[in-house]
Amino acid sequence: MAFSNTNFLHSQFRFIRDALDGEDAIKAGGQTYVPKPDGMTTANYTHYLDRACYYGAPAMTLQALTGLALRKDPVIKLPARLEPMRLNATNENAPLSILIEEMTTEVMSMGRFGILLDFPTTGATANTTPQFSTFLAENIEDFTTAYVDGKKVLTNVLLSSDEQEDGSDIHYELILEDTIYKFRRFIIDNKNDRVDVGEEIIPTVGGKALNFIPFIMVSHKGLRPEDVTPPFLTLCKVALSHFKNSADREHSIFLTAAPTPWIAGSISADKVPSQIGAGALWVLPEGTQVGLMEFTGAGVAAMKELMEEKIDTMATLGARMLSATMNRNETIDTATQRTRSELALLHGTVVSVETAINHLLRLAAEWVGASSDDVSVTMSRDFIETAMDPKMIDQQFKLWMGGAISRATLYENLQRGEIARADRPVEIEMDMIEEEGGDLSASIYRTEAA
Repeated sequence: MAFSNTNFLHSQFRFIRDALDGEDAIKAGGQTYVPKPDGMTTANYTHYLDRACYYGAPAMTLQALTGLALRKDPVIKLPARLEPMRLNATNENAPLSILIEEMTTEVMSMGRFGILLDFPTTGATANTTPQFSTFLAENIEDFTTAYVDGKKVLTNVLLSSDEQEDGSDIHYELILEDTIYKFRRFIIDNKNDRVDVGEEIIPTVGGKALNFIPFIMVSHKGLRPEDVTPPFLTLCKVALSHFKNSADREHSIFLTAAPTPWIAGSISADKVPSQIGAGALWVLPEGTQVGLMEFTGAGVAAMKELMEEKIDTMATLGARMLSATMNRNETIDTATQRTRSELALLHGTVVSVETAINHLLRLAAEWVGASSDDVSVTMSRDFIETAMDPKMIDQQFKLWMGGAISRATLYENLQRGEIARADRPVEIEMDMIEEEGGDLSASIYRTEAA
């Protein structure tokens, strides 16, 4: 039996969540993220944090990556029995499209997302469709795996939930015991002891207990239940380091930017100036020297250079993944291959999310007596805009008219070139052509022949 090392990841998940939430969340973390300088009072530390500026590169990068991954809407095909899930797929009434977007965002940033398939606990009838319950990375408290019939499977999963019992948070335990899936709920009391809530539940489908846990942990590296390094961890660490530099630089400027007047001489207490400026006149004894003390060192400038270097580092870690440009001396094929390698995180995320949602939807179809072959969710891999230019379109039509490719191949190429809709089968397109007056290819042939 293998045990998870999830606990050490939880602090990383919380940190990434705060880094993505932005400046307010990082500042609220206080000394968890920014230690208080030696000798600084609590009040001055508050001002020290307030003056700092957080560079929100992680959130901007994630937003852009999610936009690329979902540049084209997923193509969803469901049997009639599961059609209600298209608009109401989760226990929070989210449609499938929103669920896919949430999965993509979470897997891309955290490297972990949990999804459980189940029937509603109350009000279920013969016509009730299954639903998904989703769990963020930090809500997957722990898990164990073991080999069953030669396959590595989950045997125990601990999850935190938003349910409460007498003011205490309820936790879920999914357990595979003697090849039977069981569901338990419990709380942790004030003595840190586990107290079960309610009766143990043995979910059944068609009157039979399940011999597996219908829960999938999705990561950008696949669906294997294992620990992976969160993809955004490094980028968030650089953003935090940049924030610390900002706090130090702003503090240094606060202390040194304003010139400080000084007076040297023998002055009685009642003659010491209390104001400075154009409207204040100093009357000082003969021989007294005065001046303004100003900072002239290069320390603050060095901090600025260091911060600029870290901005460049964040750009390298994040923004380069968003690049779809072609270098001057690159061919289109070379640029495409280079960009695809840079978009490895996007590709891994899309493949994992698509595989997970297809697996669970096909399982749901089997549960309600529908055909799993009628289930299909296809996410686009066209992260880069590849619209076909007029010259290429003309060449495609010439290949078709010359008999080099079929009509179906022509239509597939037009779909890839973003001329035809990706979610519209060729048969439906042909029906629409007939409704508008029929196929014009015969007249095209006559024109070419003439």
